[in-house]
Amino acid sequence: MNLFTENRQKTIKTILLVILFEVFCLPIFGQEQKNKTKIDYSIRSNILDPDTLTKGSNEYKIFYHFINWSFKEVNEIEILTLKAEFEKIGITTKDQTFDSAYSFFNNDVVFHKEQVELWEKHFKDLAPD
Repeated sequence: MNLFTENRQKTIKTILLVILFEVFCLPIFGQEQKNKTKIDYSIRSNILDPDTLTKGSNEYKIFYHFINWSFKEVNEIEILTLKAEFEKIGITTKDQTFDSAYSFFNNDVVFHKEQVELWEKHFKDLAPD
């Protein structure tokens, strides 16, 4: 075998190894990073303490229905989508408590999520690995 053929085979093997690494290993590493950035919205903020919500109340239902939604999602939700989400948890526009439920969502839940995300952003370097 000449030197050119050996170098070519080594190059091909290296390229194949890199491709295999990218196909099998990088998605795993990306998934770990994705899981690390998941934010826990059930913690207390300056706006809202979830532990003080009464089970079965509209506030409790609203808070835990939107628990996995991000600040951006709840802040930019369209009114018809919000109405549909409220109906999923038993709150309709015909209820007398709809206005207070909407106010709680708009004033407390949305800004609670913003506060939690800001806290996560500013203090993530202090979290233990």
